[in-house]
Amino acid sequence: MPEQTTWFYEKTPFDRGTSLGVKIVRKIVEKRSAFQTIEMYDTVDLGRMLVLDGVIQLTEFDEFSYHEMFVHVPMNSHPSPKSVLVVGGGDGGMVRELVKYPGLERIDMCEIDGDVIELSKEHLPFTSSGLSDPRVTLYVEDGAVFIENHKREYDLILIDSSDPIGPAEVLYKRAFYEGVKGALKEGGAALCQCETIFFFLPLIKNFISAVRDLFPRLQYMNTLVPTYPSGMIGQMVCSLGPDFSSPVHVLPEDVAKGLRYYSPNVHRAAFHLPAFAEREMGL
Repeated sequence: MPEQTTWFYEKTPFDRGTSLGVKIVRKIVEKRSAFQTIEMYDTVDLGRMLVLDGVIQLTEFDEFSYHEMFVHVPMNSHPSPKSVLVVGGGDGGMVRELVKYPGLERIDMCEIDGDVIELSKEHLPFTSSGLSDPRVTLYVEDGAVFIENHKREYDLILIDSSDPIGPAEVLYKRAFYEGVKGALKEGGAALCQCETIFFFLPLIKNFISAVRDLFPRLQYMNTLVPTYPSGMIGQMVCSLGPDFSSPVHVLPEDVAKGLRYYSPNVHRAAFHLPAFAEREMGL
């Protein structure tokens, strides 16, 4: 008899008419939380995979590129980061990278869905390993409410959200970024997940229009992530001052030797966009 093949198919969000298929070994978790359906799979070639509401959030194969760029770009661009807030990021990947910096004094993570945190601790040790660091404080609550109660407390705010549907939709609204601005210290900056230039450029332009007058400097960078739509993902830097397009620190050797994607050269290159995206964004 022919071998039975089991595949997971993700339809690209917002009905873009494309799909990504991943060959799986088994489903290890399926749970309906108060906010979303959480699934975890063991795959044939991509290691363990986290899926929320049918959309791939990470795979063991390529999550490092997303998390390294989201953390090491701002950590090496801000003059002296001491306090960082992660909004979302329940899998722990952002925190794993942040705890590599001994100079960080405070790392807060605010995730609305506590089930994502607990299941990641149990099934995703490769991303959740930093959550036990003594500098890390976990808050299970709505990030939009949290920031309103923490004015001028953070040098960096990293908004590791899923797509702007379901529980993450509020994290793309102007009102949320008004709160983000208020939670930043002078000269601070926020980074947010900002989709792909090939499939979602109109969404990106709408976001720019919504927040342009809140932040003196907006900068968009690209990161290659094969299991995300079009094989890449963007992050928007919303800065109250510093230019994030080039590193201002020498990357510590003990940090650099453990990295697989980020480097100073990749940092600089990420902010050089294709001509069509530069024209459309007008940054």
